[in-house]
Amino acid sequence: MIIPSLRYTGAISAGVLMFAFACAVAAAPVDRFTQPHTAPAAPIPGIPDLLLRAEAGQAEAQYQVGLAYQLGAGVERNFEQARLWFGRAAQQGHARGQGGLAFLLLLGQGGPRDLKEAESLLRLAAGQGEASAMANLAELTLELYPDMPQQSIDMLEKAIAAGAVNARYRLARLLIEGRNVAADPVRGLQLLESAVAAGNPYAMTYLSWLLAEGEAMRKDEKRALALAQQAADAGLAEGLNELGRLVGWGIGTPRDPGRAAGYLVQAGRLGDPNGWYNLALLHEEGVLNGASEAEARRLAILAAGREHLPAADMAGRMLYRGEGGARDAAAALPHLRRAAEAGFADAQNYLALILFNGEGGVATDRPEAMDWWERAAQQGHGAATNNFATYLAEGQGRPADPAAARRLIAASAERGYRPAQFRWALWQEQGWQGTPRDLPGAIRWFRRAAEGGHAAAAFKYASYVEAGEGIAADPAEAARWYRRAAESGNADAQFQLARLLFAGEAGLDRDVDAAIAWLQRAARQGHGEAFFVLGDLHFRGEGRPADPVAAWSYFRLAEEQGMSDAAPNRRYIESRLL
Repeated sequence: MIIPSLRYTGAISAGVLMFAFACAVAAAPVDRFTQPHTAPAAPIPGIPDLLLRAEAGQAEAQYQVGLAYQLGAGVERNFEQARLWFGRAAQQGHARGQGGLAFLLLLGQGGPRDLKEAESLLRLAAGQGEASAMANLAELTLELYPDMPQQSIDMLEKAIAAGAVNARYRLARLLIEGRNVAADPVRGLQLLESAVAAGNPYAMTYLSWLLAEGEAMRKDEKRALALAQQAADAGLAEGLNELGRLVGWGIGTPRDPGRAAGYLVQAGRLGDPNGWYNLALLHEEGVLNGASEAEARRLAILAAGREHLPAADMAGRMLYRGEGGARDAAAALPHLRRAAEAGFADAQNYLALILFNGEGGVATDRPEAMDWWERAAQQGHGAATNNFATYLAEGQGRPADPAAARRLIAASAERGYRPAQFRWALWQEQGWQGTPRDLPGAIRWFRRAAEGGHAAAAFKYASYVEAGEGIAADPAEAARWYRRAAESGNADAQFQLARLLFAGEAGLDRDVDAAIAWLQRAARQGHGEAFFVLGDLHFRGEGRPADPVAAWSYFRLAEEQGMSDAAPNRRYIESRLL
């Protein structure tokens, strides 16, 4: 489950594997193995003495050295060294060394990932009664053998009985989420609270998230903040991210994006891509000092490279739309495909656009594009529904089915999606692809879309009201809608409003200066008629001193926009200027 704000990849997410070996791995808010940070069963001795005993071949010392490197406890964190020393201990049959090496193999830390070897090591450690290895093996079994969930549940129960705190956390999650086992939030919360009481920072992070969001329990933002602080104080990447999320969005504490950024950077550097993703959101929102869209894009790409799906969705969108940098459909493609396959409707829509149009050197594949639009449309994605229905009606990428297309557009319009209301109005207005022509019905849909802020619909509605076609004429009402559409940026409405202001019609006072200002706004959007009229006004000197050179420029621009009458005027000015 993903929190709708996407500030945090939900700690509740099907198929997420959580592994740790010395204490419970908790709510890693990312769809991959979590960054380990666990307290050793016993205090790590002084590193120099420990290294001497490890070099001498003592398996327990080798395990402790590996743990020190893994956690950055007394030495700089180094996963390659952690893998080396865990491996030496594992070769001697040391159960926790086997579990530690398995964990690094699962995450691909310090070397390549190897799930099969990790499974083998965990089975060896579990066979020696290592309870935390049993819990890790249960999670891995859920991933590798999803058709045998009961086997994993039984292992978790056995690990709990053997005293594994991480097993309490893991089973708690499954019970709370109702994943792979019948939902039992009461027992799940009991197990989770017991893991928190045992000092498990992962459980603290997960419980913090539940409390902050009111998932499975009553909201308690203050306790959520306290738990996140405890997990962050333990140096847990996920805890730092959760604390940054709460502080960054003012949950349980006054909002302080600047302070949150520090926590999120630490989380990202410690391996939790949510830190980079949440920091990207703060940059995109513009609430940080020095915030930039370019930095948001960089961070989203960084998190997406760590298999963070919401970040892949964000990075793909920013690359495709040219947000924070140059538009790059080819670079967007892999991010969008990964997010689309995970069910992100926006990504499905953008991926379909790339495939349908063959953008960025990508081979055109309209049938696949239609498949993606259909999947997004099934989630109620408005833009995808519009695209899918339009091309379904035309028979592009799918056999034509105008009747089905009409049903889709009409349903999307009824749900309140303004662009669908506008498109449905156009179909009814034009009788497009066999749609029964219904001008009064089209006008009603133009009005509904206009009331929701759709500028083009407001212009269309104003045009019909002014003309009195399909609806009673009302010049003052038309002027009101032209102004509303013009203020929303519609160039056609800006031109028509200028016309009314020049003439002092439809209940408006004549105002040449305001009319020229609206013409200039329309011209900045490339409106051909606005260029033409501005050329005429500058030539005649109406509302300002005559300026034949500026008039020539406007007529030239109008000509480039297809205004054939502009060419004779331009040539006439040339004859006068030469």
